[in-house]
Amino acid sequence: MDLDRVTALIESEYGFFQRERARWSLTAGPQDMELVAHALRVILHMGKAEESLPEYLALAAAQHPDGGWGRESAEKESAAWVSAFMGLMLIRGNAVLKHPVIEQSVLKAVRYFLDSQKPDGRWKDAEWGDLDTTSHPVSFFNVVLALGTEAMKAPVRPAWRKGLRFILQGQSEDGGWYDPVFHPSGVETTAHLVQDAVIASLFLPEGLPVRPACEKGLRWILNHQEAEGSWDEKNVDHTMDCTRSALLISRSLRHEVLARPTVEKAMDWIAASKNENGWPDFPGLETSLERTCDGLDTLLKYQAWCLKDPLATARRWGYVTGETAFLPAVEAKL
Repeated sequence: MDLDRVTALIESEYGFFQRERARWSLTAGPQDMELVAHALRVILHMGKAEESLPEYLALAAAQHPDGGWGRESAEKESAAWVSAFMGLMLIRGNAVLKHPVIEQSVLKAVRYFLDSQKPDGRWKDAEWGDLDTTSHPVSFFNVVLALGTEAMKAPVRPAWRKGLRFILQGQSEDGGWYDPVFHPSGVETTAHLVQDAVIASLFLPEGLPVRPACEKGLRWILNHQEAEGSWDEKNVDHTMDCTRSALLISRSLRHEVLARPTVEKAMDWIAASKNENGWPDFPGLETSLERTCDGLDTLLKYQAWCLKDPLATARRWGYVTGETAFLPAVEAKL
């Protein structure tokens, strides 16, 4: 996709996103917390974290005493999947903000996940399958190990390894991850697990040997794209998940040439599926603000994928720091 077109889409859709602030900002009232997390990811990748400190502080204020968050800001019971997304946004935002209140909130989130992990390494959530649920705390721990203080990292390492091993053991011979109840096609689950949980090991000094699993997962994703460029029968959400996964895994494994035809076809389809403002869950439906956040995130990650810097894409997930000095160590592992 032409990068000038990508930039124009980002500018127009970010303007729409900002006009809809009352629907996603905790400073404006109670919100769906998954949408809040999606919105904060857009803010982070747009480079707007410093001017958005009240959003991050409001998220920290919504944290429960046990260290988690509910699916709705007024909900009292913590849920693993959304709590991991919240912790992830806070630790990534605080890499820029460096605010003591946010750091304490991240520490509480770490404790929540240490306390709620099951003996076999998984986490559970009533609305998600165990594999998908587990991928998000592991993703949070990936970024804790990349960006956190040593006080955060030390207790996380054993739990992180257990969670990652649970995920690796769940990969099928064909390279996908399947859940017979939650998204049985395997598309969303595979896309989530490879990018959110597995690939980060390539960038962490304590990482497990995950390259074969990532190779198989990438090929599974590439092989399951449909002819017009989507995944999962024109599911916009799952198509964006697969596109982002292909971006990160192909760049991390140096398989850009292999992935490029799939990525370009997907990006064209994503652009074509957009409404006048924002993206729907399926082409032709009304705009979803959450999907619009996903669309912006995908465009921003595609921009990074097109840069010469080999680590620019991984930085969009928070798996490496912004320091170029980190590059030789990563290159040696790859």
